[in-house]
Amino acid sequence: MIAEQLINYMIPPLKPSDDIARAKQWMDEFRVKELPVVHDNKLLGFVSEELLYDSEIMHPEVGKYPLIGQDCVVKASNHYYDILKVQNEHQMEVVAVLSQEEFKGVVLISDILKEFAKTAIVNSVGAIVTLQTSLNDYSLSEISRIVEMNGSTVLGANIKPDFEDPSLIEIVLRINHQDVNQIATGLSKSGYKVTSSFNTEDNSFDEKDRFGLLMKFLDP
Repeated sequence: MIAEQLINYMIPPLKPSDDIARAKQWMDEFRVKELPVVHDNKLLGFVSEELLYDSEIMHPEVGKYPLIGQDCVVKASNHYYDILKVQNEHQMEVVAVLSQEEFKGVVLISDILKEFAKTAIVNSVGAIVTLQTSLNDYSLSEISRIVEMNGSTVLGANIKPDFEDPSLIEIVLRINHQDVNQIATGLSKSGYKVTSSFNTEDNSFDEKDRFGLLMKFLDP
């Protein structure tokens, strides 16, 4: 899905002239820690719960506060992977959506989580397998061939740098099979180091479980 389709129109923008009582009320009502501040359809930034409850910073109007997250934005046509990237960079729960520099609304990370929870990566019975190899030796087609030779299918894959060894990458696979022993053996014989595997037979994930699985796949 793209950002425009994920806008949560229940979250209203604040005006610079709004008093902090309204901002606090809306944060409590909508259970968010940041709210966008908008003037003439232009995003000025976000006011955060932390700022509003800072006893050393007390102003009557929202616009007087040092706003944050001016770059915590995506285009309306951006994929939700792009939203997650921006969220990860800014460590905010809310990302603004712009169309030709005009403010269109915000996307909540929790709403992306709900969409992700509908995908086969979460809902299918199977396992997560993590591998380690060098970038030059990485071949998704080869990995898929080995997995399929053992009667399984790769439902999703992601690669990211191995922080302990910059010369290596970590590959995270979602496989629609619970028993990965034969798959792990086949991958090992092809030069891939299998570092861990997680059986996800139980599909009754709570929100924390889903978020953890999402970030396992998407965290850069």
